[in-house]
Amino acid sequence: MDPILLLSQALLLGFSLVGVATARPALLDDHLIRVGLCLAATFAGALVRPLWLVRFAKPLFALTLVLLIAVLFVGTGPAGEYRRWFSLGPVDLQPSELLKLVAIFYIAAYFHQRNLDQPILKVVAWLGLASVLVVVEPDVDGGILMVVLTGTMLLLIGVPWRRILALTALLAVLLMAFVTFMPGKFAYIPDRLEGMRLYLRGEADPGDEGYQATYAHRAILQAGPFGRGPGAEMQIPTGLTGLTSDLAAVPIVWATGWVGGAMLLTALGLLLLRGFNIALHLEGTAAVVATGITSYLFFQTAFNLMGTLIYPIIGMPLPFVSYGGTSLLVAGFALGLIHSLAREARPSLSREVAP
Repeated sequence: MDPILLLSQALLLGFSLVGVATARPALLDDHLIRVGLCLAATFAGALVRPLWLVRFAKPLFALTLVLLIAVLFVGTGPAGEYRRWFSLGPVDLQPSELLKLVAIFYIAAYFHQRNLDQPILKVVAWLGLASVLVVVEPDVDGGILMVVLTGTMLLLIGVPWRRILALTALLAVLLMAFVTFMPGKFAYIPDRLEGMRLYLRGEADPGDEGYQATYAHRAILQAGPFGRGPGAEMQIPTGLTGLTSDLAAVPIVWATGWVGGAMLLTALGLLLLRGFNIALHLEGTAAVVATGITSYLFFQTAFNLMGTLIYPIIGMPLPFVSYGGTSLLVAGFALGLIHSLAREARPSLSREVAP
């Protein structure tokens, strides 16, 4: 297995444990199990040939689509207001997290079969339907990530950017139609925007949406260069819930300081750069899969950190750091596939470092 990827993942999971222990100590035992499962998923993914998954991309995508539909009827979610996952006893299954990885295989399968002149509209239509189902949960943030990831991958495999823009505009119209005709589903969006307004004006109270950003930024500033120590619990205001998910980086900085925050960003950057480097040393469908997986991790990281540093309106977990079930398992398995692809790229990588 690739040592750089392993080291980066180990550092991120270690920071994840520090963050959960700082923000929600009661969740630490449960999180230890999830971290172990994430590592197991990574080793399992390293044993799988990604091109085998590409071969079965269509049935995998069909199964994911069925799960996305089913979760709207029998799923559960935060405070009972959303339908985002299936509760399977101690484990929750979130289909939208599975979609991020399966969509990569689906697009890679299109690239693999381009000689058959398969129309791109069919691929985009099915991925657009899946993205709409994610939005209806409601999870607008996840839908946006799917659109960005799909557009990026299509551009990388050679689809003209004008066609991608046209298809994106069509999908945006469909999403706006859902928002218009199902206003109750998306009432949280105006609340977030109002919270952002209060935050920018400095008027957010502990009970307001905007106070989450105020508290997060205040905690980062108060942490100082070396933090308050791993055992220093945060005095979390009532109603603040994002410190193990959207704002997972904040308790880590609180405990380890700005130095620890810099190390966290370095580990994330190292993992992503290594993933893209491996992709550059591959060809054909393998390169598409490696680029797609690394792009998925990159966009999820970028969306999360954008919310942490600017304003937390993006409900996106930080890969290998946020407390979660399906998100940790999917990210771990995806990274395992990069390890598998690194074996194919090893001769080229070895020549790169040879004197």
